[in-house]
Amino acid sequence: MGGWKSASRVLMAAVVVAVASGNGGAAEAPAIRVSVPACSSAPFSVEAFLGSLAVELAGHVPACCLLDQASPPAGAEAPAGLRVTLSIDPCDERATSVDVRVHDAAHASDSDRRVGLGDIPLEARPRALALAVAELVHSATASPPPAPAPNMRSPGAAPTTASFAGAGASGGTAPQPRVPWIFVSGMIELETHPGNNMTLWGLRPSVAVARGAWQAALDVDAMIAEPSVPLGDVSTHLLAGTLAVGPRLALGHSIVDLAACGRFGWAWMAGRPSDPNAVSGSGSAPVASAGGRLGILVPTAAKVSHLRALVEAGAMIHGLDAAVNGTTSAGLTGGYVLFGVGFGENR
Repeated sequence: MGGWKSASRVLMAAVVVAVASGNGGAAEAPAIRVSVPACSSAPFSVEAFLGSLAVELAGHVPACCLLDQASPPAGAEAPAGLRVTLSIDPCDERATSVDVRVHDAAHASDSDRRVGLGDIPLEARPRALALAVAELVHSATASPPPAPAPNMRSPGAAPTTASFAGAGASGGTAPQPRVPWIFVSGMIELETHPGNNMTLWGLRPSVAVARGAWQAALDVDAMIAEPSVPLGDVSTHLLAGTLAVGPRLALGHSIVDLAACGRFGWAWMAGRPSDPNAVSGSGSAPVASAGGRLGILVPTAAKVSHLRALVEAGAMIHGLDAAVNGTTSAGLTGGYVLFGVGFGENR
């Protein structure tokens, strides 16, 4: 807990210095103060939220932002300027919403909003929350409407509550964040069949679609191998499609997926003898396999791309063998283990 609080102060101090040096007018007004509850574990990255909020309010007067965890003593006059207070209940990673209050000391007014996080992936929550807070700050600092006529009743300002993804009490709609749900990757892969003299190398383009806590992926495997056998080697080609479905879990800023996967494709084998007296042969057949996968996706700093790695293990349901003098010397059969690593884009 102390670690992220210290990191937050360092980050926000750097932001304040940068804004103050580039905007002299903003330095005359007190910086916007932000109070975040000191939860043992928050439902979003506090550091990423503060960084996104500084970006969304870049050039704003007053400047953003100064982390200020201390609340004014009871009965004491609130400091001048704007104060943004976040409330999380329960104060841990299980929370599905955040209550935001913007207090404007100059006009003695408060603006409130509830931001729902339940349907937003963990990696997108900091920017989604920053967008909602920035909108509330802009609304609080906008020019006040004309005063009502004397014969009109002016109701007291009432707090407004709105879900981030829905319409607010005043009829407006909070901005939707760009939440990635399609992940396109390209990977280099290695597949080995222990005990069957077969190790393939290849490429795997992949498209994954995520919805909440579940993910489905369609991969294409294009692989080759040249296992050595008596009297030569066997040129092997595999082209197959793999469908994987399973849950996805947030692990810090990364996403871990567990999936059951099935593959169907076609394999070709052709003998290439090293002995001029040997007679070569060739053949092809459909192949199928079933297995399980453990994958991890790590978003890059830009949040529009990612690094991807996976390990997959299973067994061939239908394979293809290469025989030399009536004895199987290499084969796409038995169990297999596959490793892949690559890079991709979030959409």
